[in-house]
Parts: sequence; C-alpha cells; structure tokens
Amino acid sequence: MLSVEKMNDNDTTVIKESCIMDSKPIITFAGDVALFSSLEASLVQALPQDSSEWRRSYGRAVKSVYVEASFISFSKDILPKQGDWHLIQQPIFHIFWTECVDLDAYKTTVREEIEAWLKILGQHNIQDWMIVLVETYDIRKTNKLLPRTTVLDKIRSDFASKHGDRCLSVINPIRSESRSAESWRGLLARIRHLLLFAYNRTLIKFEEVIRDQRERRNEPGWNFCQYFLLQEELAFVLEMLGLYDEALVQYDELDAVFTQFVLNSNVGDTPEWLSSFQCPFENWSGLVLGQTVNQTQRSLLNDCKASLLEFRSYLFSRQCAMLLLTFKPWEIAQRSLPFLHNCIKELEILEISTPPGAVACWVFLCCLEVLQTCERFNDSGQVEAYSLYTASLWAYARDKLRDLGQLCGLMPGCDPTSEQLHTVVSLSGGMGDCQGNSKQPTPTDKLKEALSSKEAFRKHYLELAELAMGTFKHIGRIRSARMIGRDLAAFYLQLGEMQKAAVFLTDALKTFEEENWRQLAIETQLELADCYRKMDDKERFIKTCTVIASAPELNLSTRITYFDEMMNVLEELRTESPLITSFTDAFKLVSLEVSQHGNKVIIQDSTVEVNVVIESRFPKLILCINAAVSVEGVKDGKRQNDLPNPRPQEVPAEKRQGSGGKKQQSIQSQRNDTGDAQQLRCNSEEMKPVNPALARLHMVEHLDYKQDKSLSSASIVSKNPKQFLRRTNSHGKYRKISSTPKGDFSSALVAENIILKPGRNEFVVKSKAQEKGLYRLGQLSLLVADSLEFLSSTINPRVSFEVMREPSSVILNKGEKDLLAGLEQEMVLTVSAGSYTIGENVCLRLRTSRGLQMQVKSSEESLTRDLEVPLPQSEPFQTLSILLRVLAELPPQKDAGTIEHKVTLQCPWKPEEKNIALHFQPPLMSSFRLHTAYTRKFVQILVIGLNVQMLELTEPTLTLTGNQDVRLGSLNPTSGQKLIVGSGLNVSFMWQLDVGGVEDTCPIKTEFKVHYSPIINLTKLVSEDETQLYRCNFDINDYKTLFVVKSRVEPTKGSEFCRAGTMCHLQLDVQRVNASSHSSLMYEVLADQSMWAVCGRTAGVISLDSVDKQNVTLDVMPLIGGFLPLPLVRLSKYIPADQKTSSRDPNRKPELSSHTTSHPRLEPFSPGQVYNSSKAQQVHVLPSATASSATDASLA
Repeated sequence: MLSVEKMNDNDTTVIKESCIMDSKPIITFAGDVALFSSLEASLVQALPQDSSEWRRSYGRAVKSVYVEASFISFSKDILPKQGDWHLIQQPIFHIFWTECVDLDAYKTTVREEIEAWLKILGQHNIQDWMIVLVETYDIRKTNKLLPRTTVLDKIRSDFASKHGDRCLSVINPIRSESRSAESWRGLLARIRHLLLFAYNRTLIKFEEVIRDQRERRNEPGWNFCQYFLLQEELAFVLEMLGLYDEALVQYDELDAVFTQFVLNSNVGDTPEWLSSFQCPFENWSGLVLGQTVNQTQRSLLNDCKASLLEFRSYLFSRQCAMLLLTFKPWEIAQRSLPFLHNCIKELEILEISTPPGAVACWVFLCCLEVLQTCERFNDSGQVEAYSLYTASLWAYARDKLRDLGQLCGLMPGCDPTSEQLHTVVSLSGGMGDCQGNSKQPTPTDKLKEALSSKEAFRKHYLELAELAMGTFKHIGRIRSARMIGRDLAAFYLQLGEMQKAAVFLTDALKTFEEENWRQLAIETQLELADCYRKMDDKERFIKTCTVIASAPELNLSTRITYFDEMMNVLEELRTESPLITSFTDAFKLVSLEVSQHGNKVIIQDSTVEVNVVIESRFPKLILCINAAVSVEGVKDGKRQNDLPNPRPQEVPAEKRQGSGGKKQQSIQSQRNDTGDAQQLRCNSEEMKPVNPALARLHMVEHLDYKQDKSLSSASIVSKNPKQFLRRTNSHGKYRKISSTPKGDFSSALVAENIILKPGRNEFVVKSKAQEKGLYRLGQLSLLVADSLEFLSSTINPRVSFEVMREPSSVILNKGEKDLLAGLEQEMVLTVSAGSYTIGENVCLRLRTSRGLQMQVKSSEESLTRDLEVPLPQSEPFQTLSILLRVLAELPPQKDAGTIEHKVTLQCPWKPEEKNIALHFQPPLMSSFRLHTAYTRKFVQILVIGLNVQMLELTEPTLTLTGNQDVRLGSLNPTSGQKLIVGSGLNVSFMWQLDVGGVEDTCPIKTEFKVHYSPIINLTKLVSEDETQLYRCNFDINDYKTLFVVKSRVEPTKGSEFCRAGTMCHLQLDVQRVNASSHSSLMYEVLADQSMWAVCGRTAGVISLDSVDKQNVTLDVMPLIGGFLPLPLVRLSKYIPADQKTSSRDPNRKPELSSHTTSHPRLEPFSPGQVYNSSKAQQVHVLPSATASSATDASLA
C-alpha cells in the first residue's frame, strides 16, 4: 500500500514505499458502512480474477487489464483538489451502498444521503460514481405481485435518468449465494468497466496538462525537473495498471526530451534549469536496478539538486524496472552501452568538472550492476539474446578498471605514490556504501576491493578479461576476443609471465593470418619475437624472425635487423635435426616443371630433372645448402581413381581404325603432351587455393504436380544435402592449425649449394629414375645453415611424371577398307620400340594359315605363307609402320559368312609367339535354281554382291563334271554392258539343260566359273587388268518332267458362256510324259473361296498303271463375274497303307530309305517333276442373270 504525507513547506506528496506495482487504484465507499464491510473482502478478492478490456481514446490499442482496488471510506478531505495530479494517491472512483428496499424509508432518509453525497462529488467536478442497491432474496415474496415502482427505479429516476448503468441492483451473496452469482458477476464487470472509464477520463485531462507543460518548455521559468515528476505520475499510473510497456514509453519520451535539451545547449543558450545539473561531482555511486523507486534521487530531482549522473541513473533505473517487469533483461544489456556513452558525452557537452577517475568508477559500477541484474533475472532461453550485449559490457568494465589501475598505480611494474593512494581514498568515498552480502558482493564492494591492492586489482582485472573473452567467443566475435587477448598479453609481459603472454599472442596471430589482417599479424609477430627473446626460446625466435624479415609491410632496416639476428642465433643453435618452419613464411613457389629434353616420356634409369622457380622475400642473399623435392609413387588403385590410364588397352587388329604408324604416333604424342597420365608443370596461379564458396552446387529441378496433372510448384533440390548441411566444428574456422608433417625424402630430387637472392630464383633438382611407374612431386624443402629447414605443404596441383619401361609391341592393322577374300589388299604392320632400342638385322617372322598369303609391299617377290620382315634400326618409343600385301583365297561361297584366318607372329625379343585372328568378308556369293518349261529345263546361276567394293564379272562358264550324255547350252550374251556386282547389285546367268534319255536317278554335277576384278574407278567403271577366278559346284536333282497337269472350266450343256452363280465343269487332265515309278496320284483343287465354290469333293486319287492319261470332271461355281484365274490343282504322290516306299536318293541312310505305315500318306513331288500347263490362265465369267436384269431395268 502507498500512503500520502503532507510536507511542511508545500503540498507536494512523497512516496514512502518505493514499489509502485504494489499500489492499487483507490475506490471510496459511502452509505451503509456495515453493509459494505460485509462485502469488502469478496470484492477485493474477486475484482482481479478476470480481465477487462480498456478502450482508450485517440485510436489507441485495446489493452486487457486486470483491475485491483483498495477501498477507503468516503470523505471530503481525500478528494483531489484543483491542480493536484498525484494520481496514484487519489481516489479515482466512488460507490454508494444501500440495502433499502422500502420506498418510504428511501424517501425519508436514503435519498437525502445520496443527494448530499452527489453534491460533494459535483463540487469537485467528479463524474465517476456508482450506486449499488443490495437486495435480500426472499422466497416468500416470489408468489406476490411485484410493486409498480421499486427503489431502484426511484433511484434511477431521481439521480441517473441519463446514466442508468450507474445504478445497479445486486442480490446479497452472503444471504443467498446460489441466487446472487449472476448479479454478482454483473456488479464486478460493471465496477471494472467504470473504473477503467474513470481512469481514461482522468488520464485524458492529465495528458492535456502534460502536453501543455511540454509546449511551454522554451518559456522562462519552465523547469524540466517538475515536468519530469509530472509525466512520471502518468508512468506510475500505467505501471500500477500493469501496462509496463506504455510506462516505458513515458520514460523514453522523457529521456529523449532531456537529451535534446543537452544537444541544443551545445549550439545555443543553456536553460536556467539545466545549469543546476552542471554542479561539480560529489557522489558517483552507480546504478541500483530493481523494481523499486530510489526516493533519495527522486527527492533531489524534486528540489532540483540532482547531478547529471544522479538524474541519469534514476531515469535509467526506472527504464530497467519496466524492462524487468516485461521479462526483457537482455534489452537492459542492449541499452546499457549506449546509455553510458551518452552520459559521458553529455558530461563533455555540459563541461561538468569531474574528479579524476570518478567517471570511470561510475561506468564500472553501472556495468557490473547491469551484468549482475541480467544474470539474476534471465532464464535459459534468453542467454543467447543477452550475451550479444553483455560481452561489450564486460569489455567496457575491463577497460575502465584498467584506466583506474593506471590512475592509481596498480598496474604491473608500478608502485602507488602517496598522491595515488589519496586518489583511491577519494574515489572510494565518492562511491559511497552499498549494503551487500558475502555470497553476492555488490559492484561497489568489488571495485573497492580491486583498488585496495595490486594483487586484488590483478585478480579482478584478469577475471573481467576472461569473462569478456569467453562471452565474445560464445557469440562468435573472435576478433574482439583476440584484441582483448593482446591486451592480456601486454599485461602478462609487464608481469614478466612470458609464457602466458605468448599463448595469447599466438592465438591472436592465427586469427589475423586466417582473416588476412597483414598489418595486425606483423605487429603481433614483433611482440612475439620480443617475448621469445626474453624467454630465450631460440627455435621459436628463429621462426618468428623469418616471418618478420620476409614481411613487406615493414621497412627494410627492421627486416635486415631481424634477418641478422636470425642468422646469429642459427649459428648458436645446436640441434640433432634441423628446425622445420613453414616454406611460405619466407618464400613463394612460382612454378614447377618436369624437364623432358625433347623426349615425350621418361625412361627407366634415366635422369629426372625438375625446374623450380621460387621467390625469396629475405632482404639479403642466403645460402641454401640443400634443396630437395620429395617424390611419391602412385599406387595402382590410386592411379585408377585419380588419373586416367596411361595407355589404352589393345583391341583386335580387325577392329582398329587408322592408316598405320603416323596415326599411332600422333595419338602417343597427344597423350603425353596433354598430360592424360601425368601433369608435368604447375604455376602460382594454379596453386592458389580454391574458394569453396564458388564451388558449383549439384542442384536438380524438382516439379510437384496436383492430382489433375497440373503443375503445383517448381523448386530446386540438392542431390547430396549432407554435403552442404553437415555439422561444423564447434570452434568454427578458428581451430588450431597443425604444422605440416615432413614427407618421405628418401628418393627426392636434390640440388646443393644454391645462393638465393632477394626476388626470383631458378634452379634444377635432379635424381635417377629407379623403377617404372607414375610419380608425384610432394613437398619442397630448403635447408639453410644446417639448422633451419623451410618445408612447404604438399604441392597442389600435383605435378606428376611417368617413368616407363615399356616392351616393344607389334600390331597388325587393316587398312581403310574392309578385309575381303579373293582380292589382294594392304595391311599395316606397326612395330613400337617401347623403352628399348631396335638394333640392326632384326627380322619379324609371320606364318599364315592355309589359304592366306602375304608379302612386304615394297618387295617384288611372290606372296608366301611364311614371311620374314626386316626391321630398321630405331630409338626408344619410336613407332615403325610396314605395309604388307595380303591375299586370302575365296572358297565356293554360298552364304555371307566371314572367312577366318590366323597369323602367327614371332618377335626376336619375345620367346612366345603371338596369334592374331583375321576375319575376311566374301565379296560375292552364288546360288542355283532349276526352271521348267513343259519338258525343257533351264539352269539359273545368281551371283550376289556382298560388299561396297564393286566387282566386274567376265567369262561365266558352267561345265559338267560327271554325266557326258547331258548337254548344257549357254543363253548368256557374249558382249554388251559390263556385268557389275556389289552391295545391292546382282547378276544372273542362264543355261538350257538337255537331258535326252538320261534317267534322273543320279544327280548331275556341275562346276560354275567366273572371272572377277575390282572396280577402281566408279565413275567410268574401270577395273583392274588382273582378274581372279571364282569357282562353285552345284548338283542338279529331279531334272526330268514326269507329269503334265492341264485344267479348264467349261459351261454346262445348253450354255454358251460361264455365268456367275451357275454350275460349270472343271476338266482336269493328268498325263504322264516320262517313266515314273509312282502310278497312284492324288489331285487337290485349291480354289479361292471368294471366287470359286467347288461342289462335291475337292480331292481324289487317280491311277496311271495301265494308261498314261487320266481325265477328271468336277463341278465348280464361279461366285463373281469377270476374268477369274483358274483354280489351282496340286498333284502329289499317293502311297497306300502297308506299302513300302523306296527312296531314289542314293545318299539317304539305309534305315530311312524304306518303311511301312498303316495309313495312306502323301509325298510331294520335287519342283520340276510336275508341270502345270494351265497355271496363271483365266476364264471369262459373265455376271449372274439376276444382276443383268436389274442392270437392264435401271438403264431403261
């Protein structure tokens, strides 16, 4: 509860208790005091249980407010007077309570009391009141008639004719709790509403007063302190109602108004009231944050005696109190640093004299108070939020403590003087005393302890520095942490603790180098060098000197000084192994290139040379005792994964393309020049690290469709999201960088005693190639003065070279055209010397299979199956190409199958033989067919071209090889156009066969011959003069005509023509023209069912045992008119049941030559044994008579 006390000199009220949020709106009660006393406890408890909407004017947002209240007895003395705006101590709402239900009693006493009560309120211009009639529920009166006018009606008509909602009737909850619930809830809601309405009315007037006072700010006599206290009353009311954010707005407005006055005073006249803030400092106690009001500072404001820092501290503490009530401790930390900087700036603007160190003490106390408050009020969910701002506060507090330490002589290496001790005493007195406890000392206690002695100062300074560094690292501000680390290093240097100083300097150096802060890095290196010199750490001092001597950011004299110191310490250094440092500290690798000296590859046991170009950053000449480049062998698995195969696999000779040795030599040269298997050089541009942020993302398009197949959305997704979303190290990119380990230099390329001058240097390292394989250059090492070795990281891109020991190889390739049998062609014998030298009088031996002959093209000797090819002398990896003439015999070819031959190759440098398979395609093939014309026979030979190579055919002959009684007559022209065969071009030859009286029991054996020559000019069809002979044998079987079948269709008797739909006769004549062992024959009529209908049987058996000719008549009916082909008649051998059949084929096996069967069967005749003389004949059939009559009628 808040109480009010009149001051002696004026009417100003002072708040004794400091917590505004414990205050409650004040409501007066009048009327029946005993009645209200019985209801007060229920009212106080029930009002804050539900919220009520507060609708304020001027379009402000609707707020949900929980209303509490404290009730006091109505009195004329407690009513607010004109001009008194201490709102939280004034009654804001007034209620008259009565339980009178009798009209006569109301008229005699109650009405007069209400009139007197309202008259007093009216005299004070109070319009916020309410009359409550409490009734007692009586069950006996419910059955009686209600009176025409009740007491409530009379009260409304007498006092609230226009404000009926201010008069309310409620059932007494004490006497009838179940019946009064609804009316009681209505009463509570009405009180909440009217109370907030009263505050709205009051605050509107109050805000007009505040606005009027603010507009008078430029008038003489206007005082900001009085205006501040006036507007703060509005903030108190809003805080009391739980609107902490709006209360904060009021304090922010006051802050802005005061800041503007201070800024204006810098360029104009200073107001009289502002001069009171320019008084000298006597007290610099820090902030006291919490939810209470500092009455001491508020009373100073009321008397206009507060200093600038006291006013600022009070205002900021009230702002922080509102932030704490809104659960935003992190925003306190966010506002603190700008607040402190602003206060210091205002001290400068107002030219306020301050004792030395007073401002630093005040800033330090404020920082620690804010930090302790944040730690006390924050929760786990806000650690990240307030850590972003507390880091700077820790750092600022450390800086101010350092300033105080320098002022008071507490820094390492200093002894405080008497004057500095007096300063400590005066500063401690200005801070005042603050009540704390041993568990949680106050900021004032900490600062006084820190200024008490050098040991305490060191303890607190290091604690603050560590907290600042840890917080900066936690929020990711590594640079700020490293800068504090540099200050700590300087502090430890003053203490003489070099090891600790070196740790902080090393951490800072790593960060500066990673972020490429060259100037900061070199300054840190200078500090490290000084630190290592004092520690007598020669190894680290030498490494640091190499960096300093090579730094272009420093002047030449400084670099030379550290270079000389490095060389002097190197002479004193005695270690078992050289001191290894980074190559990039003093040198830059410009390029590396493997020398080839005109050779495409490096041969085993030869010398490998690598040209190295480096840039020295040292300011003087330096002797390099040993320069080495390590060499790493690439394993087979690694080679297959990282590098292409050095040599493609050999393919069969017939599948290779190309024209021979020149083509193979160009491929070999291209493979070595482009570096498919090796990379022979790299330069500084290629050695630059690749920025991972510029790497290509492997993204693909992703489309989502709706159920109706329409496009819903389009997006891009990653194929491998784990590659980009993988978890990073908790220390980020600022993790500790490990030194580069030294690789294997056992088989390194070496150069000795090289003088390296400042700038560009070029030298050659060399070694002997011991074993074949693929090798990569690893690291570059420079040894200086036997004690210092500059070692580079692995050279990237990886320069590689291949040491080869390749045996000689022999390949037989075809030419540009396909290999064809029967034609002389060229092939290429390719000999690769490999890594060896081919001497004089070396020959290759080639043996071919039967039917294949070859010879060297330049030789005039004839083709042979056993060939020796002399080889000329050649250098390593030289390729020789030798042209060969090849001829494969063309056998009697009746299909398009290839002809396979084998070549056995024997090399003098290999004990085993090599077999090469060659496949030749036939350029042509031939087929045979026997044609029949009654009893005459004709033989057709068809020559088919199988290749694009065209051939000219001449002198075709067909001769008999066995039967002398048979004669062949040629029907082929002897002159005329040329006979050409090729792909898609065929040639036919024809002979007439005269068999005479020869029986056809034995086949006729013939031999077909034709000469051919390739066409060398397609335009003029000119062929070579030399021709080749093609032979092929054919056997002629069943070459005599045994039966002649003749058929005809005749109309029935009485008809002259055949008509559609009319029965006709099919006359079938079968005649034996030559002797045959088959006398039982079966005929079959095969008619087209869409043209003919065979009536009766369609097949039958006839016998020619006694006669040579048989005639059969069948009934057929043409179905359509026109010229119809005759029905086809097929004649077959009819073999009755249980009759053995003998085969006339002498080549058939005996067990299959004859057999018996229990069923008759048919056997077909061979082509040419049955001649159908009526085949392809037609008969004219007239349309049916019905169709003719219909046609005539239509014409008529």
